[in-house]
This record gives sequence, structure tokens and C-alpha cells, in this order.
Amino acid sequence: MTVDGHERVLTPEGVVLHFQTASISERLVAIVIDLFLLFVVLLGLGMPLAWVGGSAPLMLLWFCGRHFWFVWFETRWQGTTPGKRRLHLRVIRADGGPLTTEIVFARNLTREVELFLPLVLLVNPDLLFASQQGVIRLLASVWILLLLLFPLTNRHRLRIGDLLAGTRVVVAPPVALLRDLADERRPVGDLVAPAPEFAFTAIQMAIYGRHELEVLEDVLRKVRSPGGASTATAVARSIARRIGWIGPPLDGARTVPFLTAFYAAQRAHLEQQMLLGKQQERQAGKK
Repeated sequence: MTVDGHERVLTPEGVVLHFQTASISERLVAIVIDLFLLFVVLLGLGMPLAWVGGSAPLMLLWFCGRHFWFVWFETRWQGTTPGKRRLHLRVIRADGGPLTTEIVFARNLTREVELFLPLVLLVNPDLLFASQQGVIRLLASVWILLLLLFPLTNRHRLRIGDLLAGTRVVVAPPVALLRDLADERRPVGDLVAPAPEFAFTAIQMAIYGRHELEVLEDVLRKVRSPGGASTATAVARSIARRIGWIGPPLDGARTVPFLTAFYAAQRAHLEQQMLLGKQQERQAGKK
């Protein structure tokens, strides 16, 4: 839900995460950056194609570029694009689940009618209504512009694509690198700095996956924000119950050290699994 410009997302693990909803101006600047970079890339690729094949390859390149630029980056950059990353924005799921390729594709499927069609209308309306005049042209123009202005009509600032895919665009402020989060041992708020030693078994590490690691990362990033300490405590206790932790009680002084140690162990476990998978693929390819 959205309250005073803030998104409250309940993850499948029962953890409430707080995000600031991206403003219209932030989203507008982000997409302008993306379109500029897309134009530069297509210009560099299109000039040789135009020299060889004329305008047809350029039209095909522009069609593919404007459709797959956002899908490619949001899938591989965890809900961000170059423009969103520059403005510190990120796409998330409204239900707190992982952002899959299907969801990213669905939210970008309508971009043609939400953005590019209105831009054509504003730049050169005769391309759309060369044979239409009067009331029909006026009504069609109003309908197309309403699609462009749809984010202004709802408190979540959703595009049609966000509405269909169940996504939100939120502010993701710059934070420490992932490795820094795993390694740092400094005071956080009123919590004690020294970190006790926590050991986890391979069975405990196998319970969680990449999505849970991303959720834990968000919790550690926001531990200094209002409500961050209580959220971290709830997450730590939830993890402890699920993995069968039998160590000391996770009170306020142990919460962040426990989560930091678990984050580091979980990340190392996933990286090892990834390397093992790649090694097995290489060995299979040699056979």
C-alpha cells in the first residue's frame, strides 16, 4: 500500500519493507536518459546498417531497441536501467516477490501505446491521422494522451504496464556495495559494534535463495531508517526460527551482527553454487 508517498511491501516471508514511491519527475528524467542512451547506441549501430541496407534495417533496429532495452536491463540489473540507476530508482513487485522475466516483459509490453504512440502524436500527428479530421481525430488524440498521463491519475503513480504486471517504481538510495555489507563491523544506530562469531551449516544455507538474499540486503540497507531496527529484529528472529538456530537469543545487540554474518554466509554459499554450476557446464561441454 502507499501512505504519504511511501510504499509498504509485505514480502512472502511476512516482512514489511518500506520504500519511497518514485515521483513523476524522477521517472520522467530516468526515461529521458534511457531514450538518449538508446538513441546513441542505435545511431552507432545503425549507421553501418544504413550504409549497407538502407532504411529498412534502421526501422527494424529501432523497433527492437525500443522494445527490448528496458526488458533487458530490468531483467539483468534487478529492476533498474541506466536511467533508473542514475536517479536511484528500481522496479519492485507489489507483492514483495522476485522480479521475473515474465513480469518485466509484461510491464514493458504496453510501452508502445503508453509512450511512443503519444510521442508520435505530439511530434507529427499526421503520421497517425493523415486521413482523419474533426471529431474522430480529436477523440483519438485525447485517448492517446490519457494513456501518457495515466500515472497522474493514481496515488501509486502507475503506468498501465505497472498495473498489468503488479509492479511499483520506488527510490533505492545509493548504499554500500554488497561486499561491504557482508564485511563491515561498525556501530549501527544504538546497536553494539563487536560482532560475535556465527556459524551456519550447508543445510541451513540451502533453505534460502537469491530472492531472500536481496530482501535481507534491503533490510540491512535500511537498518538506520525509521523502523529499520525493529524490522531487522523481526527478520533475524524469522530466519533463526526457519533455519533452527540454537545459539544465543537475538536481542537488539545481536540482531545486525547475526544478519550480517548470515548475509555473508548466504552470499558465499550462492556464489559457490554458481561457480560449481558453471564448472559442471564446462565439464559437460568438454565431453
